[in-house]
Amino acid sequence: MAFEIVAIRTEGYLPDTPDKITEVKLSDGTIETVPQVVTYIDIKMEYYYTTSSLTKASVTSVHPSSGHAYIRTVGNDTTRDNLLNLPEF
Repeated sequence: MAFEIVAIRTEGYLPDTPDKITEVKLSDGTIETVPQVVTYIDIKMEYYYTTSSLTKASVTSVHPSSGHAYIRTVGNDTTRDNLLNLPEF
């Protein structure tokens, strides 16, 4: 089963990197923290979000050598992650 992320909560004003995302809201209204999502992705649960062109973008976990784990879209090599286009809640 795949879980669709429909909104995000961030820390700070006008966050510009995905490591500032603190919580996500799923399509069923469930709110999960980023550490929860990272854990679930790491045990092979699938998360995605629907782009403005109505395609599914997979979400992955990132484990930097310093700092905390975070989430971003797969294949996103820019500092501005697609998840940051989602509405905030």
